[in-house]
Amino acid sequence: MWRKREKKENTDFRKDIPEYSDEQIVAILKLRDHYQPEAAKLAVNEALKRGIINSEQDLLAEEYRCEPIKFSLFPEIKKKINRVKIRKSIARSLVLCSLFPVVFGLIEINRNNYLEGIALLAFGLVWLFCASQLIRAFHIILVRCLMIQTILAAFFGGYKILNKTTFIFFDSFILVMLCTFILYGLLFMIKIQKNNSE
Repeated sequence: MWRKREKKENTDFRKDIPEYSDEQIVAILKLRDHYQPEAAKLAVNEALKRGIINSEQDLLAEEYRCEPIKFSLFPEIKKKINRVKIRKSIARSLVLCSLFPVVFGLIEINRNNYLEGIALLAFGLVWLFCASQLIRAFHIILVRCLMIQTILAAFFGGYKILNKTTFIFFDSFILVMLCTFILYGLLFMIKIQKNNSE
């Protein structure tokens, strides 16, 4: 429905808009400049058919003035199906993140550093379990577990970087960015779940 969406998704609004409530139609009218022209026109026609507005001149009134899209750290996802897709997508990314400790654990075991290697391997497997379960369904305990693991990973990674003989800025930059993106994804999951329960 938004201009940047792929062409395949653009046909969805023809089925969706006629099924929207009056409040949803009014919300589209207020944001019509941000929709594809076809979708905006369909919403206007639907509003005329239902008597929400009497003519297109009514759109010039203050209540239908097009509102600017407000910036939000966590965008609001209207459709439940899209919220589920986003949650699953974030969870799949988190599954991939479990490869880091698993691979580093196997490397440390190969170097005969068994204690650290087994700890990293176990850490990665717990991460993998939590992330894969989040693909199936949202559980706040799993999200909190991954948050704690992310913080522990940040401290462990920072400790390893600081104990190197030569400090490499890029290593610390990657660690900070990776942990930030993971925490953002987990917080976004919580926000999505709150929207589902409302």
